[in-house]
Amino acid sequence: MNNIELNPFEIKAEIAKLMTNLDGVKDFESYEVHYRTLDAQTDKNVIVKLLFKEINNSANPDLLKFLLVRYCPVKELVEKLWTLIKSNMTSNQAKIFALDLLRDIDTDWNYENCSEYLDNPDELVNADTKKILDTAIANPEVQIDFLDFLNSLPDNDKVILLQSLGDDYSKDELANMLVPVFLSQSNTEAGKTALEILGNSKSQLAYHALNSALDFVDETLISAVKKNLSILKLSGIREDNSIAFYKEILKDSKPYKFCITYPDGHGNQAVIVSRINKQGKVQFVAIVIDDYKGIRDCFGFNEISKFECNTIIERFYRGQRALDLNPELLKAFLVKAEKLSKHQMPYEYVCWKNLLVDIETENLDKIIDLISLNADKLNEQEFENILQADFTDYWFLNSDYSDEFEDFIKLLNETEPKDYEKIIEDNIDNIFYPEEKHVWYERILNVAILKYLAGSEKTAKALYSLYKDENYKRELLKNIVRKSIYEYYTAQKDADKVYEIEKMWVK
Repeated sequence: MNNIELNPFEIKAEIAKLMTNLDGVKDFESYEVHYRTLDAQTDKNVIVKLLFKEINNSANPDLLKFLLVRYCPVKELVEKLWTLIKSNMTSNQAKIFALDLLRDIDTDWNYENCSEYLDNPDELVNADTKKILDTAIANPEVQIDFLDFLNSLPDNDKVILLQSLGDDYSKDELANMLVPVFLSQSNTEAGKTALEILGNSKSQLAYHALNSALDFVDETLISAVKKNLSILKLSGIREDNSIAFYKEILKDSKPYKFCITYPDGHGNQAVIVSRINKQGKVQFVAIVIDDYKGIRDCFGFNEISKFECNTIIERFYRGQRALDLNPELLKAFLVKAEKLSKHQMPYEYVCWKNLLVDIETENLDKIIDLISLNADKLNEQEFENILQADFTDYWFLNSDYSDEFEDFIKLLNETEPKDYEKIIEDNIDNIFYPEEKHVWYERILNVAILKYLAGSEKTAKALYSLYKDENYKRELLKNIVRKSIYEYYTAQKDADKVYEIEKMWVK
């Protein structure tokens, strides 16, 4: 793993692992083995970017300082720290962190130069906020920086900041900043405050966001959303012109690469969305979705080169089969995931999804109708082909997949059965309870759509026939459990059980 170039999500996870593993440690230089994975990364810019995002939330600030010095050239680090200190969207806590680090690395540091930036911690919004709001309309990274800052504040201060913005600004610039707050944390006090401000914003963007939210927001908030929509209508905002608004912003760029993977055993799919402008600069977004909770994670870059974009995509997929889809189809998969997310979408995604505004959404039901035409009943050979297909390589359950499967593994270890088929049959409905079965069956249909779009119509029809066949679906679930047992004992390095299972099931 140490020599593999990681994608941003993996780097984020590696940093989190370091923070946990080195908690309580003081002599970080003595733990060189822990840094090998990050040290091996050719491009340290993503590491530095993610480390800066940790400043507001890090439970291990000393380690964070150590890592920043390790991976960011000193001159560049000093410049970044000063930018942080001078920004009015930086929390006092983050400024103190930056000042402490500056004192360690900058020989020109003196308290007189810095104290002016800490004199007014209660003044949350001032003259350059308007500039930030304007910039955020065209640059999702600025929106995300604001939301990072907002989330670093205590709950009460979040509300104060939002109310200050609502008092001083209005219309589209304000709504552009507050829509992600509402959509990503609508059940919190900050989210409810954002909702009220949006209702009074006289903004077409607010109208669009609230109108769309009715499709997926928590039922307890529907009346409040409708109330604020009524307030917008009374102020004269009666039409949704947001698409025209964002199309104007996006007019100098066009869709570039749009890709998606097949779902793994946890339903995860890796999605790439990107646009390229006339200067050849790429806005790049990587998204992880699953078929349980929809949008799970999101990471983006506002302006990178085509070479950088292609390199990140290569690292992101690393050997996984990914399909290139047209933007309209890929947007349909994301909209479907949004509905699963309801009011729990990551705010990074809410900001970056505006890159899709000028793209129509394809109707996936039409694809299903095409697949179902003349689809025959599934036969045994077609079912066997599905079991051997590459997209099922990762269709197995880990020991920590669910409480039900964990209980099944405990049962195996306690009873050491001679007849694995019987214990699978006896427990299959416990492992795959009705809701879990539904997820897996919809996953089959999802893969059928992807196979059809990839030009494999025969496989798509076979998968659709499987989706309609209760007996074969049950056999698929049993095969997933067999594979899961094999993978579990392989990971445990239990050679005797692996040999025993191979004699039974591996052909």
